[in-house]
Amino acid sequence: MGTLVRCLAAFLLILLSLCACQESGGTRPKETPPAERYAGYRFGGDGVIDLGAQPLTLPEGAVAELMARDAILTSRLADSGGSLRVHPFFKGRDIAELLSTGKLQAGIFADMPALTAAATGDFVCVALMKQGFASVVAKKTMLTRDLKGKRVATGVGSAAHFALLNALQNEGLTERDITLVPMEVSEMPKALAEGSIDAFSAWEPTPALAFAAHREFHLVHKGVSYGFLCLRRDFVRAHPREARELAAAVARASAYMRVPQDLEQAAGWTAASAARLQGAPCQVTTRAMTTIIRNDLLNVPGAPRIPAALLSEEGLLYKKFTFLKQIGKIPETTPWARVRDSFDIEMMRQVAAEAEQFALQRFDYRDFEHSDGAK
Repeated sequence: MGTLVRCLAAFLLILLSLCACQESGGTRPKETPPAERYAGYRFGGDGVIDLGAQPLTLPEGAVAELMARDAILTSRLADSGGSLRVHPFFKGRDIAELLSTGKLQAGIFADMPALTAAATGDFVCVALMKQGFASVVAKKTMLTRDLKGKRVATGVGSAAHFALLNALQNEGLTERDITLVPMEVSEMPKALAEGSIDAFSAWEPTPALAFAAHREFHLVHKGVSYGFLCLRRDFVRAHPREARELAAAVARASAYMRVPQDLEQAAGWTAASAARLQGAPCQVTTRAMTTIIRNDLLNVPGAPRIPAALLSEEGLLYKKFTFLKQIGKIPETTPWARVRDSFDIEMMRQVAAEAEQFALQRFDYRDFEHSDGAK
């Protein structure tokens, strides 16, 4: 256990280094637009499907890693003159921006950017990639109601922001009862340890890494968050077969990782991709990575299918949609029906029903050389 703690703590330091855009005086310069930050990436080409993913995010990063290495997917796409190119990104909103411009045809990101994309663009979410948690963490033992008057950091408009407000609402509090501190997730554990904030709300693996490095930290609240594979609707219409092959690759990856040694292999590949993206070794242990993948995807009933209940107006996604409208991330006039209809609950069901045709139980994942930010 001591080795695990030390490795998790080291990985936390690496995550903190990702926010190197912070100046010594504490003033953050203007963030580089995605088009400039990823200027070396190649997009487009005859039959190429460009997919954006986040190697630093689990379990989505592991699924994307397997999709990039899936020789069966490569062969089946090649039959119609196509190919898949997977690009690593730091943030979901970077993927969403390039997806909206058409540079990407597919993207894997969390529920908040997925909802925003569905409300403001023309996209289709076809697979559930995660059902995990965002956590509110404090420096000392406290209840949610004790957050009143405290400085709480979060990413504004994120699933963690929603989890924080939902926790406050359960205690009869609102955002006005705290001092909300907008902050990059990678900065939060250090800020909490130094006392510049009293608590933070973030998604995994930040809370787990923070607890490993600071045993005195305390869990205040946990709220569910989701991740999805989203496709441009014009791509789905023009290439329905290829869209289903991508969905099948997600299902195949999920089945492959149910075998412990295969899950460890996928975790190792994902760690290597994370290290290449951030320019530093990935110190998180294979055991820690496999635990997150297992808990947030493999142990989720029905995943990677999107359950119909998730789209109910009684469900959590609808509440998050309402929240995004309230904070101005989604136009107030956007009807829920537009967003609801952007979630295709049938594609993955059809793929699963034709498991033999889509080779869902055949596995062939390859090693390869990386170049220009693509796999």
